[in-house]
Amino acid sequence: MNNFIWKYKNRNTEEISKISKDFSVPESIATIMSLKSITNKNQSKSFFYSDLNFLHNPLLMLDMDKAIERVLVSKSNNELILIIGDYDADGTTAASILYLYFKSINIDVEYYIPNRQTEGYGVSVNSIDYAHKIGAQLIITCDCGITAIEQIEYAKQYNIDTIITDHHKQKDTLPQALAILNPNRNDCKYPFKGLCGAGVAFKLCMGINNEMGNNLEDVLKYTDLVAIATTADVVPIIDENRLIVKEGLKNIIEGNNTGIRALLKVSKLDTHSINVGKLGYWFIPKINAAGRLGDAARAVKLFTTNNSQFANEIAIDLENENEKRKLITMQHENDAKRIINDSINLDQDKIIILYDDNWHFGVVGIVASRIKDLYNRPTIVLTKEDGFYKGSCRSIGGYDIVNALHECSDILENYGGHPMAAGLSIKEKNLKSFCIRINEYSNKNLDRDLQPIINIDYELKLSEINNRFIKFLDYLEPFGPGNSKPVFATNNINQLSDIQLVGKDRDTLKFTVHNGAVSFNVVGFRMIENYEKLLSNRPINIAYSIDKNYWNNQCSTQLILKDLVYSNE
Repeated sequence: MNNFIWKYKNRNTEEISKISKDFSVPESIATIMSLKSITNKNQSKSFFYSDLNFLHNPLLMLDMDKAIERVLVSKSNNELILIIGDYDADGTTAASILYLYFKSINIDVEYYIPNRQTEGYGVSVNSIDYAHKIGAQLIITCDCGITAIEQIEYAKQYNIDTIITDHHKQKDTLPQALAILNPNRNDCKYPFKGLCGAGVAFKLCMGINNEMGNNLEDVLKYTDLVAIATTADVVPIIDENRLIVKEGLKNIIEGNNTGIRALLKVSKLDTHSINVGKLGYWFIPKINAAGRLGDAARAVKLFTTNNSQFANEIAIDLENENEKRKLITMQHENDAKRIINDSINLDQDKIIILYDDNWHFGVVGIVASRIKDLYNRPTIVLTKEDGFYKGSCRSIGGYDIVNALHECSDILENYGGHPMAAGLSIKEKNLKSFCIRINEYSNKNLDRDLQPIINIDYELKLSEINNRFIKFLDYLEPFGPGNSKPVFATNNINQLSDIQLVGKDRDTLKFTVHNGAVSFNVVGFRMIENYEKLLSNRPINIAYSIDKNYWNNQCSTQLILKDLVYSNE
């Protein structure tokens, strides 16, 4: 576990030299530009100076015209629209976007967020019944619906039309909805496939807005919510996602959404330090906590209120809920590690499958992600509910977990998701067969080296980390999948001080590295196992990314530790 291989990325020395000369930048910056294919003035302009006019036309998405027309009919006829969202951050932000925008153009609208424990993922019969009960004539789904064939047919029995907005992979058959907005439909030629659920909902709002002749600014104010969802769903931050997230982070900093502002406050995050990484680590878990242990609709209430006191109450509630979630997660993670040590042969099996009848369904996805990161293997974590085993899958690069599940579809009750993250349910009697079959599939199709790798962009001297270098890194933001944050290595560090364990759980490593007059704080989250290494006084090599730390209105540069080894190893 955590025996990383440090792999330096391949460098084109001629190209780096040319970039350095053309842009008058040092080798370190030229190397990063080369690795990100920023090799000439045009590429530089498009990367560093994003233009919102380059957002794709919503009408390029299949069925968008039908969806726009049907929504505007609802508006004209004063019909009630019910938005059905998923219970995670993507689903609740998507529902919030549609709700806020529809309210802004005087559409009668309500929302429904399913209960993770009792209803499970996606469109439920309960949600359809609720639509009928309140007199809704149109349902719009958010971040779900692409596999809801029976549920859509059920809605038709009530004469309720349905528009699906989703981004998950389709199965062989599509639901018979009035319109299906999903860039990942097999027959959709939309030029960018990487939108999250909230991104698709945003494009619908954008399309309606264009049709009504309104200004783009009328929908851009919701990019803060799209940025949160894009971060939460770990979709690529390239193409129009990069434009949306960049604009969304500006909106978050400006504090336009009352609920976001309240949640930032309880998260103790300085708005000026907000980036994708901090959203993912400090902010989004609290949104997801709403649905993991309780009512996910609280997240929608938070994002759609203008009442500061009400927003603060919800934010505090979610903060407390997240603390409970963290404790449960830690307990389950420790259980999972024990099972792996006692029962799983990692030399034989390339995929990790874990299940326990008493694990909390709301945190199995987090546990799967933690185990995947620790062991660098696709991981499936299941718990028992109502005679079924249900749970989450997390994968590694190059292994599509949905394709793996598809090979076992005949014994699964339900499944779906992304190549890197998916969910499933299975009857207890089929669990053993499933484990055997998906192991066989993985052993045949997962042929890459499973030892975890840290890809190093550049070997950096501490003296090279100056204001100009930091400013350049700022220009590369926002970081995320497809535009990864550069990882650096500094070797033979023999001047260390202030070695300590910090944080509520005392599992965060903190120390200071020195090189003459230059010194930087280093922070290693959940890296307690490296504490003893530092006390040996032996020279070390560190792999890290560079971040800013805001404290008492002061900004300083800090290094976020990825790994450390003795220099002579």
